[in-house]
Amino acid sequence: MDWKSKILAKEDESLYQHTENTLKVLKSLINSYQEVIEITKEEKFFEHLFYALFLHDIGKVAEGFQEELEGNKPWYRHEILSASFVSALELEEIYKKAICLAIVTHHKDIKELIYKYATYDIKSPAYTRYIENINSLGKNYWYVDKMFQNIDVLSEKYLGYKLKKLKLPRLDELIDPFRYCIKDYEDEFLDAEEKIYHGVYGIILKGLVNACDHLASAGKYEIKNAIIDMKSIYNFKNYKSTQRKAMRTKGNALLIAPTGSGKTEASLLWSDINQNKVKGRRVYYLLPYTASINAMYNRLNKDFSKQEDNLVGILHGKAQYFIYKSLSDDDSYTEKKEIAKNIQNITKKLYRPYKIMTPFQILKAFFRVKGFEVQLAEMSNGLFILDEIHAYDPHTTSLLLNILEILKKKYKANFFIMSATFPSFLKLLFKERLNIKDENEIYMSDSELGEIIRHKVNIFKGDIFQHIDKIKKDLIEGKKVLVVCNTVKRSQEVFKKLKKVTKNSQLLHSNLILKHREIVESKLKDSRLLVGTQAVEVSLNIDYDVLYTEPAPIDALLQRFGRVNRKGIKGICPVYIFEEGSEFDSIIYNEGRIQRTLDILKNYDILSEKHIQKIVDKVYEQGYTDKELKEFKRVDKYFKSLLNDLIPFVNNENIKEDFYGLFKSREVIPNRYRDDYIRCIEEKRYFDAMGYTLNISDKKYFILQKNNKIDKTKDGMPVVLCDYNDKLGLLIDKETDNFL
Repeated sequence: MDWKSKILAKEDESLYQHTENTLKVLKSLINSYQEVIEITKEEKFFEHLFYALFLHDIGKVAEGFQEELEGNKPWYRHEILSASFVSALELEEIYKKAICLAIVTHHKDIKELIYKYATYDIKSPAYTRYIENINSLGKNYWYVDKMFQNIDVLSEKYLGYKLKKLKLPRLDELIDPFRYCIKDYEDEFLDAEEKIYHGVYGIILKGLVNACDHLASAGKYEIKNAIIDMKSIYNFKNYKSTQRKAMRTKGNALLIAPTGSGKTEASLLWSDINQNKVKGRRVYYLLPYTASINAMYNRLNKDFSKQEDNLVGILHGKAQYFIYKSLSDDDSYTEKKEIAKNIQNITKKLYRPYKIMTPFQILKAFFRVKGFEVQLAEMSNGLFILDEIHAYDPHTTSLLLNILEILKKKYKANFFIMSATFPSFLKLLFKERLNIKDENEIYMSDSELGEIIRHKVNIFKGDIFQHIDKIKKDLIEGKKVLVVCNTVKRSQEVFKKLKKVTKNSQLLHSNLILKHREIVESKLKDSRLLVGTQAVEVSLNIDYDVLYTEPAPIDALLQRFGRVNRKGIKGICPVYIFEEGSEFDSIIYNEGRIQRTLDILKNYDILSEKHIQKIVDKVYEQGYTDKELKEFKRVDKYFKSLLNDLIPFVNNENIKEDFYGLFKSREVIPNRYRDDYIRCIEEKRYFDAMGYTLNISDKKYFILQKNNKIDKTKDGMPVVLCDYNDKLGLLIDKETDNFL
């Protein structure tokens, strides 16, 4: 048997082979992530990363670990022993300590290691145990020597040049990581004695050690790079002016263009011109809603498959469920579950060049949720496309701006900001904070915009119920009718009055369980009537003939208009806006903006796209309200303090709670499906169980709880004790909040 096979890192993989596999990933990273040297300001960064990977599992030669692989009781932490071998490195102390920290924390963070294994007191059981395990290396120490004698071969093959062979230290020369670097790590930071390993260098070093280790363990030894030539994917005979400018614009840019004008293609063409030579920059496409993300994932997967499969990943709270549901019904539940799990495991790693996600997935890193160093390392030099930017409230907008600023200043990222409706005050805010040049603003010309005329605006007095007969008349005449209400309860009431007029009718809102919402969305193309809430404003591939909508600010209305005559090939289609909504609209929208929207739209009959920006700016001429501005500044201040604590090697469980507090909703199941949910859980069909869930706001949850309408299953899942109808969704007597 070859010596390399005699010591194992895993049950089916030798230590030498696993180490070499991580170095294969390193070679791929060196090719794609050359800019990391500039970002970390360390010319020999990849050499330090090589040493960290070379040593990261070397402690597994210990007898105890080898016996554990054979099924014996759990042993010690191999990474503590592995980190001890930095004593063999001939580097400056600051780099040796950085490498030691990256190795020792590649499974557990500093706080957890200190709590269970700290060796500060030489009379402690932990110190005695450490020394015993150091001595247990002796039997297989020959293997370490063999590894050290091969470092020149491995470095030349994977680093690109030879490193000097390492001298094997005596056991008593090995460094105790706790005394060497862990003990002083946080104290140095708190005492304002920050070292290189407290900042970007340390974050990226730790992140890429974990990234290489995870990818090697998953059998992926080379990361995928981006599309070689995006113009070969979107090879149009005639590019729109915005697309032509986007494909020539380098650096941060901003695009304002109507729905259906090719913004997605423009953004991807921008990403292409801003790529590095090897197409190694990761591309992140950020969207505010799950439905938008799912639709974009399907679209890009289809488009990119012309060149290569598996380039696109998807990240949001229910991404794994979405992947599971997209798989063939020919496979069993177990097979589909494993496939979905494997797909998402790879997506979470530094592998796919395109990821579609919500901003909250990026926010995780800044709240120091476990794995944040891998996230930040991956996002280094990233290309970020932010779509539907108008959809974020002041709280989220402030968080976003702060994140983008840090990614720009410290991690050399670039951004493409785009929207169909972008108030000038908000545009200026993004331009100033991200240093977007005037020449990098991309618009359609007035002549192009003037040619896009899709809608005739009609404003009706009264509310929607006073005009039900008109809606029925359009349905009877065979028109495809879209009705948008501002609350779930109102949409349910309207649907009950209209559903019998046509067989092909659907109701869409957030208070449908997942499996019913999927059914509705699958039928939208053929439906003659769709009644919905703000849920229809997102990227659904729908096109109706006429719209009836409750009043809302101009940006929300324009999104609703965009679901009618989407491609502009139906001539001019009517959109009807009612002056009165429900009594709860003021909870959802600013009343002043609604009124200004209605007052301005009354001056228009035929609505040309060249009018849109002027209308949007008039509605938002006062910028944020006092309340919104106060929230924006509060978050701004909070985030600055958050960044002060952004150091590697330590997760922060307290801040982690703050992160999950950003999601102002709760996952619940209707009482009607309690037994179905429990049966799925008992049978370990967790994805099927997820199909019975829906989300309600925190506010609504606490009101229901106060009224004794919340129960819980044994596993802690909240159950709403309200009626549920398969077509209407969750039925709550009194509406007190906005449900999208």
